[in-house]
Amino acid sequence: MTTSWVRPLERVVRWCLRHWLLLLNLFFVGYAALPWLAPLAHAAGLPLLGRLIFAVYGALCHQDAARSFFWLGHQVAYCHRDVALYTTIALGGLCFGLVRRHATPLSLRAAVVLSLPIVLDGGSHLLDDLVGGMLRGGADDIGSLNFWLRMVTGVLAGLVVVATLYPRVERDLAPLRR
Repeated sequence: MTTSWVRPLERVVRWCLRHWLLLLNLFFVGYAALPWLAPLAHAAGLPLLGRLIFAVYGALCHQDAARSFFWLGHQVAYCHRDVALYTTIALGGLCFGLVRRHATPLSLRAAVVLSLPIVLDGGSHLLDDLVGGMLRGGADDIGSLNFWLRMVTGVLAGLVVVATLYPRVERDLAPLRR
């Protein structure tokens, strides 16, 4: 005998399995957009909200001002690389919705190879931060080589995530959605 909460829970789980892409896209669109609301909140006279958003993203991003965008005179709550990475995942997920039935996953070997640039770029920035900026010379301004490396490696990593994982999730959840 099943308890009264099992059937409704099953319906919720099935709905989530059927609509996994919608849920994931909503998450990543929100995650990519929310940091831009921190400067908007500050500009609108809501500094507490801006600081709260900034604090939430501070757990996952270094938020170095030299490696971040500014909007409305205030720093966006995450760095250039995260802007590129999460915006690409959000847009890539939306595009995946158009081709999901025909998409084949990127091989894991190709994913590893295509992930090396962000590992090397992020690792070199981390090492540079640890030795006080002596390796890169502190050139992080928009338009600098370091800026473009962060943007390109972030976009590439976002594409790798979508091309590797989304088709696999689509394939693997198909039998469970019935």
